[in-house]
This record gives sequence, structure tokens and C-alpha cells, in this order.
Amino acid sequence: MINNFAPADLKKLNILKEKINNNLLPNQLIISSNNITKLNEFAKLLSMFLVCEKERTFDCDCANCVRIQNNTYYDLKAYGDFNTSIKKEEIQNIIEVFNYSALENKGVKIYIIKGGDFLTLEAANALLKFLEEPTDNTYAIILSNQHNRIIETIKSRCLNIILTNDFNEVKDENDDAKQKFIQAFFKNLVHQKNNNYILIRQLFDYTPTDCYEYLSEIANVIKNSKWQQYNLDEKEMLALLKPIKHHIIEECYSACNLLGGSFNKELILEQAIIKINQVV
Repeated sequence: MINNFAPADLKKLNILKEKINNNLLPNQLIISSNNITKLNEFAKLLSMFLVCEKERTFDCDCANCVRIQNNTYYDLKAYGDFNTSIKKEEIQNIIEVFNYSALENKGVKIYIIKGGDFLTLEAANALLKFLEEPTDNTYAIILSNQHNRIIETIKSRCLNIILTNDFNEVKDENDDAKQKFIQAFFKNLVHQKNNNYILIRQLFDYTPTDCYEYLSEIANVIKNSKWQQYNLDEKEMLALLKPIKHHIIEECYSACNLLGGSFNKELILEQAIIKINQVV
């Protein structure tokens, strides 16, 4: 089950396990990645840790963990499929079901929402009210492959866990990794700018110095018109960026300055890409 996880993912999972061991795990979590299989497996392992009757190992064979793996644990409910909208009625069903007492002896109730970015506004508001008053031993695990599309009021009430993304076509061990990243960034701006949310999250696993290098190069490409160096269409880029290029350069340099301090790297990167996308 853990084969899909990068070392950084396993580290985060073990940190959460320790929180469970010490009764410190928040009742609400958002887990994000562009790999849906990884999201499902991470949520299943986390659920196993919450109800485990033994030592919370990855391959535990206690009755509760086996039933979680087989999807037969009564107090675990999953909603959504990462493809279709989750409506208010489904959230109301969650609230109704989880207002009852637990059916299992463990007393822990878990609901998983697969596709927090697919909540309709009405569903998100209904869920928000439920999150504001969590009941004891009830855990919400919200999975998303587009973290930026979850409304801020929900994100602010949850522990946000960002797993590694699958971007093999961009991130590799060759010297041209940055070249491919810069190309992908600008092509996304023209053709599908929301893809840059996923692309920037690739940098979450990089050092602040690496992040600084990538963001400063984005600014330098615009500032010095280095389009040919990255095999980009100069006319296409200039037409798009002419009215907003100074804003993008400013946001990249601002993020670079913050990366030199003791700030949250992931938050800096996400805020930068949100601000850039707002003007494109």
C-alpha cells in the first residue's frame, strides 16, 4: 500500500501517526495531491491508524484495520469520486449519520470526502457549519487534487497536508529539470493556467534555495525576454504578458524575499501563484 509514497509522504504520515498516538490529531484534515491513488491510500492508512487495535503499523492485521482495508468498517463513510459535484444533500446526509452514536466499539467515526474541490457552494457552506463544531472522536478527511479550489473558510479550519505530486515530465534528475519547469509554467499561463497550481506544488519538496532559483528565473525570463532560450513563442508571450508583466515579476521577487526568512514555504508559494493567476 505504501509503494506510491515518496519519502516526504511517509514522513508526513508518520508525523500524523504520532499525533494519533498522543491524542493530538486535529478532527479535520485536507490532504492534497494530483495522484488520486495516493490520496485514497493515504486516507485509508490514516483511518487504519485511527481505529487500530494494535501498534498502528502499515500492514496491521487487526480486525479493525482489515475491515478498513475491505471497506466494511461501519463507522467509516466515503463520499464523492473526484469527478462529479458533491451536493448539499450529500453533506446533510453526512451530518445526519454522524450525529448518531458510533456503531463500532472503538467509538471513532470517520468520513472521507473525495474531491473537496467538487463541493458545490451550498455543500461547502453546509460542511463548514459541521466543521465549526466537531464532535468528539469524529474525523473529517477531505481529499483534493486541486487544493486551491477549496474555499478558504474550509481550508482555515483544517490541517492542510500537501503530498508530493506526479510530475515526471517536469521533475527529473537531469540538468534540464529547470528548463522543463520554466517551459511548462509559461505554456500553462497561455493554455491552461490552473495547471500551474499543481506545477508550483512540485516545489514544496524543494529547498527554499531551489524555490528561489526557479521563481527568480521566471521573473528573469519576462524581464529579459529570454523566450528563445526556453523555446517559447515570443509573440504569444508578449501579447499575454505586456499589460501584467510587472505584476508577475513583482510577485516572483516578493516570494523570493520571503523565502529567505522563517516563513512557511508552502504558503508563500501558494499565495504567489494565486496572485499571479488572478491577473492572467
